[in-house]
Amino acid sequence: MLRTRQLVALLVLVTGCRRTPEAKVLRTTDGAITVNNLDSQIESWEHILKDLRPGSVQAMAGLVDLYQTRAQYFGKLGGYARAAELAELAVRTAPRSPEARLARAGNRAALHRFSDALNDLSEAEKLGASPREVRSLRASILQAQGKLQEALSLRQAAVSEYANVFTLGALAAAETDSASAERHFAQAVSVYRDTSPLPLAWIDFQRGLAAERTGQFEAAAQRYLAAAERLPQYAAAQGHLAGMRALLGDKAAAQALLRPLLASTDDPEYPGQLSALTGDAALRAQASARYDELLATYPQAFADHAARFYLAIDPARALRLAQLNLQQRQTLEAYDLALSAAGLAGDEQAGCALAHQADFPGSRRIELLSARACPAAASRAQR
Repeated sequence: MLRTRQLVALLVLVTGCRRTPEAKVLRTTDGAITVNNLDSQIESWEHILKDLRPGSVQAMAGLVDLYQTRAQYFGKLGGYARAAELAELAVRTAPRSPEARLARAGNRAALHRFSDALNDLSEAEKLGASPREVRSLRASILQAQGKLQEALSLRQAAVSEYANVFTLGALAAAETDSASAERHFAQAVSVYRDTSPLPLAWIDFQRGLAAERTGQFEAAAQRYLAAAERLPQYAAAQGHLAGMRALLGDKAAAQALLRPLLASTDDPEYPGQLSALTGDAALRAQASARYDELLATYPQAFADHAARFYLAIDPARALRLAQLNLQQRQTLEAYDLALSAAGLAGDEQAGCALAHQADFPGSRRIELLSARACPAAASRAQR
């Protein structure tokens, strides 16, 4: 299996739709085997750390990556606690170790503690960490913060130095030009020579996100379906596929996709989605209670997802969470969420402040949301 840290750095329908074909369909390891392999690696590293090499920074760093990979792909969010514990322990054990600093930077980035993560990256760089790893993680953080041009420059430099599935895929995910992004996604797939399904499923998922952002819901559904077919345990792909099927009118199919996720993950996203489709109050309460737990420990990491959940049922709380999310990342999606919440909450003061801050020329949706959240300003602009 490919290095887990590389996987972590690639750091968020109509019935019968067909999977978008590639020029060549690549065969990869079965999803169930992939899950078992990941679980076995975690057990092995935990055994090494406990019984064979207590205090091993290598073991701690490896486990941080593995737990985060399991959370990212399979919705096992409980692993974040162990990953955070190990990341902090690694730095306490070996404060001069670049590997320890990189592990903690990756963990902090995964939890949207971006400023802390960048500080750790700077320390790792001073201590002699791999320039490639530093650059990759820094680009991921900058991209998550909405600093797209800086991230894009780093991604382009990485491809110039070494073009592989990771650098090409990450470059494509950072690009706003859809033609260029699709070209680089295709190149990433064409150079792939391993058998792990994770990178290819991730690429199809990113292609789906790109299509969804531009309102191409059927195309997005096809890409999410491709990711889910390659890796059925990919919770986010199944969840987004369910979202597209619901938008395209097949709510029964959406519910059928979501129900298995209630048992296989501890992510409130899926009971929240299902409660919105069915009106099930028990599921809504389950999702709310789980969000409360996660927000108490990782407020930055789950503010955006929780805000979306609360939009329809408690828009004032959604607005507070969306504003917290904006403190960490000033992306178009973050402003979209905050403006939506302000409009639904009827908070014109917050809406006007957000409308003034949201600088996304050419985005018709941001314009409409700004007008809805700040009707006084919209009225003045029309006179």
